Amino acid sequence: MGSQTETDRWRQQELALTAVEHRLQALGEYLAVYRASYASSGEGRHYARVRMLRKDIGRLRAWWWYLQATRRGASWLPLLHRVVGLLAVFVSPVRRGGRRRHSSGMLRHLTSHSLIERAYAALEDDLQGQLLTLRLAQYQRPTDSRSREINRLQRQLEEVAGLRSSGLPEPRRLTAICHLLHRIMTVRQWLGLQLPLANLVDR
Repeated sequence: MGSQTETDRWRQQELALTAVEHRLQALGEYLAVYRASYASSGEGRHYARVRMLRKDIGRLRAWWWYLQATRRGASWLPLLHRVVGLLAVFVSPVRRGGRRRHSSGMLRHLTSHSLIERAYAALEDDLQGQLLTLRLAQYQRPTDSRSREINRLQRQLEEVAGLRSSGLPEPRRLTAICHLLHRIMTVRQWLGLQLPLANLVDR
């Protein structure tokens, strides 16, 4: 039973990492588009969007680092959790999945909780699309291999749904984790140290 539980936990962590990596790649593509738009037009709204995307990417990278550290059982996690417990009380309460208004009044920042939940939701949508395609093919010409793949994707879909519903920390703690690790990553960059992040998006 213990081995099965550990296997399930590892599989969920792998799915969470995959979701964040896919979202980082997507946001990186959006960032490239808005950078090009700002370079050609110089409009403030494009610059504001670039800044917002960079912040979102920074928080997602921080969460990716946290997930990797959790999977490895990093020795600094207990200290991080103690510091986060202290910082979380100072985080402004925000409705779960809510947004904060950008200073321009035109754009809205996603909360850290909503940002990460959307990454999981995007993976869930992708799995649902794959399942639909496979089920249509299976209906037309059934095969054992396709049936096994459908079962595998169905399990993954259920696990990702579980991550969205109960696999995230309380919003204040999650916000503290993302912002604290993002600050640490920024300092590491200033010092010229290697950054612990998914190599998917340039800065």
